[in-house]
Amino acid sequence: MVVTDTNLTRSHHNYAVQSAQVLEEIYLARDNERRRLSAEIHDGVVQWMVGALYRINACRHNISPLKPGDLADELANVAMTLKQSVGELRRIITDLRPLPLEKLGLVPALRQAMSLLEEENIICGFEFNSILPKLTPCEERAVFGIVQEALNNVRKHSAASSAHLRLQFRDDAFSVDVFDNGQGFNPEEAIDNQVRPSHIGLLSMKDRAELIGACLQIDSHPGEGTVISLTFSPTSQQIIPTATGR
Repeated sequence: MVVTDTNLTRSHHNYAVQSAQVLEEIYLARDNERRRLSAEIHDGVVQWMVGALYRINACRHNISPLKPGDLADELANVAMTLKQSVGELRRIITDLRPLPLEKLGLVPALRQAMSLLEEENIICGFEFNSILPKLTPCEERAVFGIVQEALNNVRKHSAASSAHLRLQFRDDAFSVDVFDNGQGFNPEEAIDNQVRPSHIGLLSMKDRAELIGACLQIDSHPGEGTVISLTFSPTSQQIIPTATGR
């Protein structure tokens, strides 16, 4: 019986190690693809759009004052559209670059992600325990990716004026909550309809949660804001002290 238990324990350990290796390979492949896409977008479409923006502005300045102002107004509108497009593409490039986790760590990387909302004049709060568990690289990437996607949805779709991020470790469970006071939505309808980019983002969050065996809950109703909650038991229960923050 002892031999059987030992074999089962060894088998379980080997399975856990193999699963972690597979997840690491998946994330490495994703990071490599993100690098490639980031470079292609930056070297191609962004440069073309910046060039078009410069040429349109040059045309606006060269228009004769005797000509009707309709053309100037139209060019101004096109220039504004291109400027917004360039800004959005640059944000996408930033999202596609390798995650800042290895260089900054999870808490500083999440704080950096929150700062993007503050640039959009959204009031932000960040709260976390003074003691957090040590997460594996796979768990950190999943947490960061889910929070990043949630914050992108707040910025792009919620029309929220405030958002709050909370990290907690209690009773051997690590939890992450993202709150906003935006316009809310129907999660079931959103996930059933996979066409819109915001809905694809929700499915991406669920996929990331499943990779680390986490429970992801999306609580939202039209006109009542949104709460996205992630909960899981970390692979390692080792505790690391952090400075508390809000």
